Amino acid sequence: MARGMLTLWSLVALTLPLALGIGEVRAEAPIPERLWTEKPVTKALDPDAPVSMRAFSKLAKELSPAVVNINVERKAVALPFMPGGGTGLGTGFIVHASGYVLTNNHVIAGADAITVRLANEHEYPATVVGRYEPLDVALLKVEPSEPLTAAPLGRSETLEIGEWVIAIGNPFGLNHTVTAGIVSAKGRRDVTPGNEAAHARFIQTDASINPGNSGGPLINIRGEVVGINTAINAAGQGIGFAVPIDMVKTVLPQLAKGRVNRSYLGVLVGPVNKEVARKVGMERARGALVTDVKPETPAARAGVTKGDVITRFDGQAIEHWDDLPWLASTAGAARAVKIEVNRQGKARELSVTLAPFPEETKAARRDPSALGVVVTALPAARAEAIGIEAGEGVVVEEVKKGSLAAVIGIMPGDVIAQVNYEAVSGGAAGFEALVAAVPEGQPLALTIKRGSRFIFKVIP
Repeated sequence: MARGMLTLWSLVALTLPLALGIGEVRAEAPIPERLWTEKPVTKALDPDAPVSMRAFSKLAKELSPAVVNINVERKAVALPFMPGGGTGLGTGFIVHASGYVLTNNHVIAGADAITVRLANEHEYPATVVGRYEPLDVALLKVEPSEPLTAAPLGRSETLEIGEWVIAIGNPFGLNHTVTAGIVSAKGRRDVTPGNEAAHARFIQTDASINPGNSGGPLINIRGEVVGINTAINAAGQGIGFAVPIDMVKTVLPQLAKGRVNRSYLGVLVGPVNKEVARKVGMERARGALVTDVKPETPAARAGVTKGDVITRFDGQAIEHWDDLPWLASTAGAARAVKIEVNRQGKARELSVTLAPFPEETKAARRDPSALGVVVTALPAARAEAIGIEAGEGVVVEEVKKGSLAAVIGIMPGDVIAQVNYEAVSGGAAGFEALVAAVPEGQPLALTIKRGSRFIFKVIP
């Protein structure tokens, strides 16, 4: 449930069952170095310029081809907003012409089959590439027959309260509905749909959004996506919330690789009120008050102590106390960063090397034998013939009946070139090491060369 006074609804709509199927996703090309596009800024917009009568219709015409309908089939789901099985309906938008689609994680949670339908009614089966629950965001991949229209991403940081925005989505199954409104507020911290979006600093808008809009884009007057529509206030009309696109950009490159590797500082923090600020000699209340330091953690080793006020992290000022968890979790494991603390009225700078988030550190490692495949090193001559670097790849010699590999359609003779987008080297031992490095519960993505084409398989 939501925190504070707001009761929020995630924007998934339920529909009648549809005939859906999830097929193999072909990886015809590697992940693009830049997964999204941005519009060139030739000159600043005049904030006092009038909005023409056709401004919104031009935006709708330009961006609607990049907005998709997402149908999700579930056999059994235990979610507060979607009891039992059935088919869910949500929205997404294309971020790269090769078929990468952003949406909310709650749209595709528990999916047995996902189908993406474009504005031109073309449909494609989709695979979940990666998801990040703390932002309620997921990245899907489809294999289109031709390049798709992608929506450029803007900057949510530069949004101003009162600025015009539009939303495009599928409320109640009404495909490609366009609504307009303004940015009502920024940085909303006291709203959390379900258990998702724990880190989001929501953009509030009065552009009308409803169940089915989940995962759709919030678009500024320049035609750039500035947020992902995620939740509505169930007690009020015209109050919706979007995850800022700048936060999504932070994790998007890792999503494309299958998962976000969170980093860990090892402190519990709380707000700095006026009394605390006065005691430590600060002119105003800001920063994050350290209420506990976990033993044997990066913070403990760096000398952070209970009662410190962390005012800067990795060069960024901490204005609100819960800015710190977001920055610390996305800075990157094994990175050395500087933090500034106020300790009993004196400023200190500490160096801390972040660790992997404990959930990932403690997660059980996969057993490679559980996949049910027997592999051998790819001969150099065959590697050259099929366009794979010498010394890389393994050949599937056997697929055990009823195994995970058999279920997702791996076949004898397939060449496994990548595990979670990392090239396989070192023969069978190298392949098993890569598989074992992926914790249980995290998706295992395999890039396979079959005949003259690459295909993409995911083991959940």
